[in-house]
Amino acid sequence: MTEDMIRTALISKSAAPQGWRPVGGVQIDKDGADNMRECEEQTKTNCGGFVSVGSIRLFLEEGGTASESSIRFTIVSFRSVDDAKAGLKGMTAEARRKAGSEAKPLKISAGADETDAFTGPHTEVMMRVKNALIRLESGNLKENQPQPYGDFAKLQIDRLNKTIEGKNPDA
Repeated sequence: MTEDMIRTALISKSAAPQGWRPVGGVQIDKDGADNMRECEEQTKTNCGGFVSVGSIRLFLEEGGTASESSIRFTIVSFRSVDDAKAGLKGMTAEARRKAGSEAKPLKISAGADETDAFTGPHTEVMMRVKNALIRLESGNLKENQPQPYGDFAKLQIDRLNKTIEGKNPDA
């Protein structure tokens, strides 16, 4: 997946579920070194076969304005499925290490080839679809706020699959 494909696949303003909105737009750094550092930070691997990475953050609206509660969506693409599997293995190991004993399993069934998800001090959903990784990370969501991880995972996978098929997911 190229940078343009990642930008297309990430959730757009028009595709954001009601009550959520992207602020700041898609983040894709054109500098290959910065992208590689982001891959290494996300996966804690040497990123063999790395192609590109991009992310967007959706904020929960409260009273018509964006709150501090958010979910960050990241897509990391690799040249091969095996490269992506290695990236997912590193990503999940590091996320679980950081969460420690507070991590509780979270069941997400969104159509990914592989999924690892947990909740605790924050929620992480990490998935592999073909040669791409998708990561959803909660930011400051409170227990009384919506927890739409399964719906967001399905939406992101659907957009990714349409993009891979050469379709515009916003059409």
